[in-house]
Amino acid sequence: MMLLRAGFLENQNAVRLRRAAPPRTARPSFRLDGQQGFTLLEVMVCLTLLAVGAALTLSLISGSLANIRKVQLRTRTVEHAEAVMELALLDDSIDKPTTFTGDFEDGTRWSVRVENYTLPAPVELQPRALPQNMPVKLLCYTVEMFSPDSRGSDYQLQTLKVVKTGPEDQQMRVQ
Repeated sequence: MMLLRAGFLENQNAVRLRRAAPPRTARPSFRLDGQQGFTLLEVMVCLTLLAVGAALTLSLISGSLANIRKVQLRTRTVEHAEAVMELALLDDSIDKPTTFTGDFEDGTRWSVRVENYTLPAPVELQPRALPQNMPVKLLCYTVEMFSPDSRGSDYQLQTLKVVKTGPEDQQMRVQ
Protein backbone atom coordinates (compact mmCIF):
# COMPACT_ATOMS: atom_id res chain seq x y z
CA MET A 1 0.00 0.00 0.00
CA MET A 2 2.90 2.16 0.60
CA LEU A 3 3.93 1.68 -2.96
CA LEU A 4 0.50 2.54 -4.11
CA ARG A 5 0.52 5.63 -1.96
CA ALA A 6 3.99 6.60 -3.17
CA GLY A 7 2.88 6.23 -6.76
CA PHE A 8 -0.23 8.26 -6.02
CA LEU A 9 1.87 11.00 -4.44
CA GLU A 10 4.20 11.05 -7.41
CA ASN A 11 1.30 11.37 -9.80
CA GLN A 12 -0.25 14.11 -7.67
CA ASN A 13 3.03 16.09 -7.58
CA ALA A 14 3.32 15.73 -11.34
CA VAL A 15 -0.17 17.13 -11.75
CA ARG A 16 0.71 20.03 -9.48
CA LEU A 17 3.80 20.76 -11.46
CA ARG A 18 1.91 20.76 -14.71
CA ARG A 19 -0.71 23.12 -13.37
CA ALA A 20 1.86 25.49 -12.01
CA ALA A 21 3.32 26.21 -15.47
CA PRO A 22 1.30 28.86 -17.33
CA PRO A 23 -0.16 27.81 -20.65
CA ARG A 24 1.54 29.24 -23.74
CA THR A 25 -0.80 31.46 -25.76
CA ALA A 26 -0.34 33.86 -28.67
CA ARG A 27 -1.42 36.81 -26.51
CA PRO A 28 0.17 37.34 -23.09
CA SER A 29 -2.32 37.41 -20.28
CA PHE A 30 -2.01 39.89 -17.43
CA ARG A 31 -4.51 38.08 -15.28
CA LEU A 32 -3.33 35.86 -12.44
CA ASP A 33 -6.13 33.40 -12.89
CA GLY A 34 -5.65 33.03 -16.65
CA GLN A 35 -9.05 34.54 -17.55
CA GLN A 36 -9.26 36.96 -20.48
CA GLY A 37 -11.58 39.98 -20.90
CA PHE A 38 -12.22 43.29 -19.18
CA THR A 39 -12.92 43.85 -15.52
CA LEU A 40 -15.89 45.81 -14.32
CA LEU A 41 -13.56 48.63 -13.22
CA GLU A 42 -12.04 48.93 -16.70
CA VAL A 43 -15.47 49.05 -18.30
CA MET A 44 -16.64 51.74 -15.84
CA VAL A 45 -13.54 53.90 -16.50
CA CYS A 46 -14.07 53.59 -20.25
CA LEU A 47 -17.76 54.53 -19.99
CA THR A 48 -16.89 57.51 -17.77
CA LEU A 49 -14.36 58.79 -20.31
CA LEU A 50 -16.87 58.36 -23.13
CA ALA A 51 -19.55 60.21 -21.15
CA VAL A 52 -17.20 63.14 -20.40
CA GLY A 53 -16.17 63.33 -24.05
CA ALA A 54 -19.78 63.26 -25.22
CA ALA A 55 -20.77 65.96 -22.71
CA LEU A 56 -17.94 68.23 -23.86
CA THR A 57 -18.82 67.69 -27.50
CA LEU A 58 -22.49 68.47 -26.91
CA SER A 59 -21.68 71.63 -24.97
CA LEU A 60 -19.45 72.85 -27.80
CA ILE A 61 -22.17 72.15 -30.35
CA SER A 62 -24.75 73.93 -28.18
CA GLY A 63 -22.53 77.00 -27.84
CA SER A 64 -21.91 77.04 -31.58
CA LEU A 65 -25.63 76.84 -32.33
CA ALA A 66 -26.30 79.78 -30.00
CA ASN A 67 -23.62 81.85 -31.76
CA ILE A 68 -25.03 80.93 -35.16
CA ARG A 69 -28.48 82.09 -34.01
CA LYS A 70 -27.06 85.44 -32.84
CA VAL A 71 -25.28 85.97 -36.15
CA GLN A 72 -28.46 85.14 -38.07
CA LEU A 73 -30.48 87.65 -36.03
CA ARG A 74 -27.83 90.33 -36.53
CA THR A 75 -27.71 89.67 -40.28
CA ARG A 76 -31.49 89.87 -40.55
CA THR A 77 -31.48 93.16 -38.62
CA VAL A 78 -28.88 94.64 -40.99
CA GLU A 79 -30.84 93.45 -44.04
CA HIS A 80 -34.04 95.00 -42.65
CA ALA A 81 -32.23 98.29 -41.98
CA GLU A 82 -30.84 98.38 -45.51
CA ALA A 83 -34.30 97.72 -46.98
CA VAL A 84 -35.90 100.48 -44.89
CA MET A 85 -33.11 102.92 -45.82
CA GLU A 86 -33.49 102.16 -49.53
CA LEU A 87 -37.25 102.68 -49.40
CA ALA A 88 -36.88 105.95 -47.49
CA LEU A 89 -34.26 107.26 -49.92
CA LEU A 90 -36.39 106.32 -52.94
CA ASP A 91 -39.38 108.27 -51.57
CA ASP A 92 -39.13 111.59 -53.42
CA SER A 93 -41.98 113.12 -51.40
CA ILE A 94 -39.65 113.55 -48.41
CA ASP A 95 -38.16 117.03 -48.74
CA LYS A 96 -38.32 118.28 -45.15
CA PRO A 97 -37.58 116.90 -41.67
CA THR A 98 -39.91 114.11 -40.62
CA THR A 99 -40.08 110.90 -38.61
CA PHE A 100 -41.90 107.64 -39.28
CA THR A 101 -41.84 104.15 -37.77
CA GLY A 102 -42.94 100.62 -38.54
CA ASP A 103 -42.29 96.97 -37.85
CA PHE A 104 -41.66 93.68 -39.61
CA GLU A 105 -43.50 90.37 -39.25
CA ASP A 106 -40.76 88.92 -37.03
CA GLY A 107 -41.29 91.69 -34.45
CA THR A 108 -38.32 93.84 -35.47
CA ARG A 109 -39.23 97.53 -35.19
CA TRP A 110 -37.69 100.38 -37.17
CA SER A 111 -37.64 104.15 -37.06
CA VAL A 112 -36.61 106.62 -39.76
CA ARG A 113 -35.66 110.15 -38.77
CA VAL A 114 -35.04 112.78 -41.47
CA GLU A 115 -33.38 116.05 -40.40
CA ASN A 116 -31.87 119.07 -42.10
CA TYR A 117 -28.12 118.76 -42.30
CA THR A 118 -25.89 121.76 -41.84
CA LEU A 119 -22.35 121.64 -43.12
CA PRO A 120 -19.64 121.83 -40.49
CA ALA A 121 -17.61 125.02 -40.31
CA PRO A 122 -14.83 124.98 -42.91
CA VAL A 123 -11.26 124.85 -41.80
CA GLU A 124 -9.71 128.29 -42.23
CA LEU A 125 -7.01 127.44 -44.72
CA GLN A 126 -8.14 129.80 -47.45
CA PRO A 127 -10.78 132.43 -46.87
CA ARG A 128 -13.68 131.90 -49.24
CA ALA A 129 -17.38 132.36 -48.99
CA LEU A 130 -19.74 129.46 -49.48
CA PRO A 131 -22.72 130.08 -51.75
CA GLN A 132 -25.77 130.90 -49.67
CA ASN A 133 -28.69 130.55 -52.08
CA MET A 134 -28.27 127.03 -53.43
CA PRO A 135 -31.31 125.37 -55.04
CA VAL A 136 -30.53 122.16 -53.07
CA LYS A 137 -30.17 121.17 -49.45
CA LEU A 138 -28.88 118.17 -47.53
CA LEU A 139 -31.13 115.88 -45.51
CA CYS A 140 -29.71 113.45 -42.97
CA TYR A 141 -31.51 110.09 -42.94
CA THR A 142 -31.12 107.96 -39.82
CA VAL A 143 -32.59 104.42 -39.63
CA GLU A 144 -32.68 102.73 -36.22
CA MET A 145 -33.54 99.06 -35.72
CA PHE A 146 -34.98 97.55 -32.54
CA SER A 147 -35.17 93.80 -31.97
CA PRO A 148 -38.37 92.45 -30.37
CA ASP A 149 -36.77 92.03 -26.94
CA SER A 150 -34.65 95.19 -26.76
CA ARG A 151 -35.46 98.65 -25.50
CA GLY A 152 -32.58 100.48 -27.13
CA SER A 153 -31.43 100.71 -30.71
CA ASP A 154 -29.67 97.55 -31.93
CA TYR A 155 -28.43 98.90 -35.24
CA GLN A 156 -28.25 102.32 -36.83
CA LEU A 157 -27.64 103.47 -40.41
CA GLN A 158 -27.08 107.09 -41.39
CA THR A 159 -26.65 108.77 -44.76
CA LEU A 160 -27.09 112.12 -46.53
CA LYS A 161 -29.35 112.92 -49.47
CA VAL A 162 -29.36 116.01 -51.69
CA VAL A 163 -32.88 117.30 -52.39
CA LYS A 164 -34.19 120.30 -54.29
CA THR A 165 -35.37 123.15 -52.13
CA GLY A 166 -38.92 124.29 -52.46
CA PRO A 167 -39.95 127.94 -52.95
CA GLU A 168 -40.69 128.33 -49.23
CA ASP A 169 -37.18 127.09 -48.34
CA GLN A 170 -35.57 129.62 -50.70
CA GLN A 171 -37.61 132.50 -49.26
CA MET A 172 -36.58 131.55 -45.75
CA ARG A 173 -32.92 131.60 -46.72
CA VAL A 174 -33.09 135.02 -48.40
CA GLN A 175 -34.56 136.68 -45.33
